[in-house]
Amino acid sequence: MIVRVILHSLFTTAFLFSTLLAANQLAAQEATTCLYNDEHFHIQDFKAEGPPIADVMKMMDTHVCRSTMMSLALTVAHDPLIDRDFAPVYYTQTDGQVMYYNAIQDVLVAHKYLELSEQDRTRVDPLMNAFNLKDARAGDYIKEMVRLYPDVWSGFGEIHFKKQEFSEKIAGGPPSLFSPSIDAIFDVIGEMKAAAVVHCDHDTPYNLALRSDPGAHMIFNGESAKPQYLAAFKAFLKRHPNVTMIWAHFMGNGRNVQPYPEHWKYLDELLADPDFKHVYIDMSWGPVVAPYIIDNPQHLKATADLIRKYPDRFLYGSDQGATADWDLVRRSYAAWDPLWKELGAEITRKVTKENYIRIFDQSRRNMRAWERAHPSNEALGTRASTRVP
Repeated sequence: MIVRVILHSLFTTAFLFSTLLAANQLAAQEATTCLYNDEHFHIQDFKAEGPPIADVMKMMDTHVCRSTMMSLALTVAHDPLIDRDFAPVYYTQTDGQVMYYNAIQDVLVAHKYLELSEQDRTRVDPLMNAFNLKDARAGDYIKEMVRLYPDVWSGFGEIHFKKQEFSEKIAGGPPSLFSPSIDAIFDVIGEMKAAAVVHCDHDTPYNLALRSDPGAHMIFNGESAKPQYLAAFKAFLKRHPNVTMIWAHFMGNGRNVQPYPEHWKYLDELLADPDFKHVYIDMSWGPVVAPYIIDNPQHLKATADLIRKYPDRFLYGSDQGATADWDLVRRSYAAWDPLWKELGAEITRKVTKENYIRIFDQSRRNMRAWERAHPSNEALGTRASTRVP
């Protein structure tokens, strides 16, 4: 009985302390001129290159309060047999299966974080992502990275499942939403109780346009087109309640992947379902996604109404990459200006500041707790125990 009381007291104290820290950090942010916390920022491109981290921090000064530090998990190779002398730097610039998971992306993120002063480290949250979703042993990679770089990682992301003109260009083919490997990987992330920024298009490109195509009657056997990946990805999310999932791009929109008229209904149903209470929605890639989401008064109202109904479930992110150019980064925030005006200052603050602090502070604490519970020689699990001395 005494032990139970002591444990309850310790838990209560820890909870109050973490709440106080979050409140203090928010108060500090309100006292500055920074606009937002950025839940979706890539510091490297598809060649594993990016500006010096000092330049990124300077760009953040007075503009961005806190930010994730994400690489891009895959690197685009230059295969002369496919592209001759043209060396692609972006996934749309080639049609070959020339993208590969590249661990140097995570290594660079960790080293850039470690270059920072203690004060600047409090302003960023490094996320890991360069593990192969088709490899059921990739959980070992995750544990190894945590062991090699303790006290670094705050979570995971951006992790790509289905993405237009992207997934099919991964060497060996795209990851499958039905593969046991993705469950094995996210079992490890769930063991760490970490947050993960996940990207899965809700549909294939141009599928929605087939609703108005006379030939679609033959294609869909008389049925109306539906989001191709929505049900499968929801089933995946449901299987991993211990991972704080942040679904990118207002639930899987993207270039040529547009919301169906029912998209707001689908999103409302997901957020209302207790089986998805661990799922959050990011408002990122504004220049591409906002024109689908707030393009007319009806869509603007529907989007604002959803956020008002679930104000703790949305986060802002720029989805800018490998840049320290504030004028470029700010465009992502400005793309949502009509929404910020419609929401008002209080709810905008939740989306752009408060929710980030709550989610990533907790994810960081959970990862540190996992590290303490799994000393370095335990982190690799059975693999470590079978090594030859």
